Amino acid sequence: MSNSQMKDLFSQAMRLNMKYYSGLFDVTKDYLGALRTLAEQGLETDVARPVPPTAPPAVPAIQPLILAAPAGKEAAASFAVTNNTGQEVAADPEVSENLRAAGVVAEPAGRMVAHGEDVVFTLKGKPTSKMKLDEDIHGTVSVRPFGDREIPVVLRRLRAPAKAKAKTA
Repeated sequence: MSNSQMKDLFSQAMRLNMKYYSGLFDVTKDYLGALRTLAEQGLETDVARPVPPTAPPAVPAIQPLILAAPAGKEAAASFAVTNNTGQEVAADPEVSENLRAAGVVAEPAGRMVAHGEDVVFTLKGKPTSKMKLDEDIHGTVSVRPFGDREIPVVLRRLRAPAKAKAKTA
């Protein structure tokens, strides 16, 4: 290839290169101009793509408190609540009638609780020998000033532990 052919080839390559970068510059300039216009007008995403309403989060299921002991022995279970009412209130746990009839009580009763304070309540009960081993007494406990959610409670009689046999020598 001669020197003049090389100059011609190089000249054509330079022209093509300049056309390419000139076109790229024009496209970039148009793109940035359109982007600037959108930014100035603001994007209306609600019109372009409506957002479906979200469902409120499900309230988690409350696990039951189990009061389980052999007949005549005390069973206990505790739960805590937080006062988010914005004021000081008297916290008095309410035990359902069927559990009260079985002797289940909640402590402490009638305690004053300041806003933001946590309080722990303890349920106590003694299964009786009249209770069958396979029949539980179901009920609930709630602390009304802190909401209307009820906590399930189960009073259960357990089998008495086997007595240890005396060793013979």
